[in-house]
Amino acid sequence: MVRDVRADGFKEAPYWWDLAPRPKVTDEPSPATADVVIVGSGNVGLSVALTLTRRGREVVIIDAEALGHGASTRNAGYLGRNVWYKYGDMVAKVGREEAGRITREAIFAHDYAARLIREEQIACHYRDSGRFIAAPSKTMFDKMAKDLDVMREDGIPVDAEMVGPDEQPGNFRKGLYWGGQILRGNGVIHAGLYHQGLLDRVVGQGARVFGNCPAEIIERDGIGFRIRTPRGTIRAAKVVVATNGYTRKTTGWLRRRVVPVDAYMIATEPLPAELMDRVLPERRPVLENRYNPCWIRANEDGTRILFGGASAEKPFHLPDKAKALHDIMVSIAPDLRDVKLTHCWTGKTAFTFDMLPHTGNWDGIEYAAGWCGAGVPMGTWLGHKTALRILGDPEGATAFDNRPFPGKPFYTGNPWMLPLLVSWYRRKDRQLFKG
Repeated sequence: MVRDVRADGFKEAPYWWDLAPRPKVTDEPSPATADVVIVGSGNVGLSVALTLTRRGREVVIIDAEALGHGASTRNAGYLGRNVWYKYGDMVAKVGREEAGRITREAIFAHDYAARLIREEQIACHYRDSGRFIAAPSKTMFDKMAKDLDVMREDGIPVDAEMVGPDEQPGNFRKGLYWGGQILRGNGVIHAGLYHQGLLDRVVGQGARVFGNCPAEIIERDGIGFRIRTPRGTIRAAKVVVATNGYTRKTTGWLRRRVVPVDAYMIATEPLPAELMDRVLPERRPVLENRYNPCWIRANEDGTRILFGGASAEKPFHLPDKAKALHDIMVSIAPDLRDVKLTHCWTGKTAFTFDMLPHTGNWDGIEYAAGWCGAGVPMGTWLGHKTALRILGDPEGATAFDNRPFPGKPFYTGNPWMLPLLVSWYRRKDRQLFKG
């Protein structure tokens, strides 16, 4: 008989919603006009709104679901300093100068989000935890070390060191990792409370927000736009689309350029301090450096394990997914074999075909999307920058503006290719662990 890993009261919902439940939706009609309508109530849309409202703009935010229903309250709560590409791979793709520019932008994104938390006093349990990036093979360890050397040669500010198998933190299965990199200067947050903090400040600045209010049609209206919703039609001078992995057919031009990917997470029951100390010394998060990585971190008070992995698979019956993730977690940290799970959830991030974020203007509509797993800091930063661009402020320029935004033939937003990609990633990861 298969052991049930679910604790009493197991929830098929994000752990973050316990402390930050989704706001209740009202049936209030939408206003007739606004300076700017933002489609999407996640961190990106809220960041756009916060900057705009503090510059005196009248802002309306609409969302097809409850406010913050998507990835902003479903992610792992990492505040990193990176994009998806490792530095050496990015140099090979875009050249050394552009790779340095993009990497510095990612550092700016982290620093902006961390400063915003401090200055706005957002009570989201931000902690400058650093992270351990685990190398699955000697080959990968050497590549990470070389990347670190090249970053330093290029003047990229990075506080990191390589550690071998005998120095790596955490009591993981013997021989699983060949050491890795301890990277400092990045942190963790409570994802739900971060979003709630942004929402509270946006509403406090006078923005109007509407959940369960999808944009049914967005069309030109003279020099502005007309946005039809179930609550009424809104006329606005500007429209921002900030829907990322939840982009609908209404904005098909963006939907054809982002690939929604389901990511899955579990939360354990509260654990004894000595067990937490064995698995995550200093409560430093662990991320694997492989094609389809797993990640492991402590919750906001250091009493539970939050674990994620097996991304890009089709949506699962969540109790079955919980058992699968529990098995993977135990294969990494055998000390966790007897713990039970209180939550399992999923959320959609979005990847782009060039694996980089994008911001810009498409037929008059502003967009910011394609976070490729770095959405909390990058989305907050590029949301702010998008607002500055709308305001005509030259400080709105970024390394991601109006880059060529590729699509693929026959791709319309349904990620039919993901099962093939997952199989390829698994094969590449098996090769990595042998290397």
